[in-house]
Amino acid sequence: MTSLQETPSVGEPVGALTVVSLPHPQGCRTYLLVDPTSRQAMAVDVHLDFVEDVVALVAKHEWSLPYVVDTHTHADHPSGSADLGKRMSSTRIAHEKSQHEGVRRHPADGDVLHLGDVVVTVMHAPGHTLDHMVLRTDAAVFAGDTLLIGGVARTDFLGGDAGQLFDSLRRVFDGLPDDTIVYPGHDYAGRSTTTIGVERRTNPWLQMKDRAYFVAQLTANQPPRPANMDDLLRLNREGVDIPASISAAEAAKLVAAGAGGSVIDVRTRIEFDGEHVEGSRLITLDQLTDRADEVRATPAPRLLLCRSGSRAEMGRQVLSRMNIKGLTVVTGGIEAFRAAGGVTQQGKAVMSLERQVRVAAGGLVVLGVVLGFLLHPALFVLSAFVGTGLVFAGVTNWCGMGLLIAKAPWNRSRSANSGSASACAAAPPSCSAAPPASCSAGAPAAKK
Repeated sequence: MTSLQETPSVGEPVGALTVVSLPHPQGCRTYLLVDPTSRQAMAVDVHLDFVEDVVALVAKHEWSLPYVVDTHTHADHPSGSADLGKRMSSTRIAHEKSQHEGVRRHPADGDVLHLGDVVVTVMHAPGHTLDHMVLRTDAAVFAGDTLLIGGVARTDFLGGDAGQLFDSLRRVFDGLPDDTIVYPGHDYAGRSTTTIGVERRTNPWLQMKDRAYFVAQLTANQPPRPANMDDLLRLNREGVDIPASISAAEAAKLVAAGAGGSVIDVRTRIEFDGEHVEGSRLITLDQLTDRADEVRATPAPRLLLCRSGSRAEMGRQVLSRMNIKGLTVVTGGIEAFRAAGGVTQQGKAVMSLERQVRVAAGGLVVLGVVLGFLLHPALFVLSAFVGTGLVFAGVTNWCGMGLLIAKAPWNRSRSANSGSASACAAAPPSCSAAPPASCSAGAPAAKK
């Protein structure tokens, strides 16, 4: 994913505003609405990973940021609204029923927000959640998860109600012109926008005119709820920070509750094959930079795991420098995880990277001593060099030899483990099922 700070030109004109769309590998989307005359901007549904980039983008283009808006309480990804609002001294906006800590303005249905002389109208649109809002401009709607491209959101948690969603779709969207651009809160197929006219012709949910039938279809066969939902709600509602580390016992409880897909294992392939957490994703320490989007696509809080915790902490520092948030190191690594009752999948017993380092270091020390006695005393420096390196590794928790050995052929990673993407969309009829462990409702059944 290209850094927003490197983008040469930003945004597209949409009516009186310029719209900057920021897609996240998880499928969710962040928007910046900018009035080019006043240079005032509004941030909508900011993902925590995007906070630093949005701050840099606003500074680069000399915008002000009077508003930071959450269209609803997000259950599948961490909101960056609290962090961004504090950094930019912006007014945070959410519906009153969200009960978000730190929100200073709760617009009612039909209230307006001003970016210079441009009006943005707030429409209360309950259904996906009780607190859901849709933002309407002169040429577009920012629909959150009320209306998506070819779908709508599931309604079986956070006070959602399928009947209310049907009513919101009719009330908010029915009177809009066909050429109104729709910016969805999520999309999982790489699409960015649609129009009201296209959705009227192709979206099966908008074509349903019978409320009872809509409710029956939307509430049938709901998939599991999003991974780590309780932790994300504490972050998004209460402003509780995602911790930099947790105990192995806490990690075991999270995995037992379904968070295995949030575990990122940074060990070597051979270690992973020997033992790993079911559902975890292998991204070795030396590949984190190249595969950063796979980390971003992993549901937060992202649990970084290694054998003992040291490589996971190194990985957290590497990813943090890339502005990736929601990273939590499992203290004590997989050994402590197993000792705390965490369930792992066992393979063929292998030598850990730490043991490989000890064997390699010990061998080099012995080799230096032998060569120093047999060939020339100057060769004792090899043993001294290795010993100095071990002391440095112990003091700094950074081991160059370990990183080098991790690149050895027997330790190289295979292709990434596939992880399930979280979603908030109800799948169209052509999809047989919603993504597992997601916010997606099932597809409507084909009419007989």
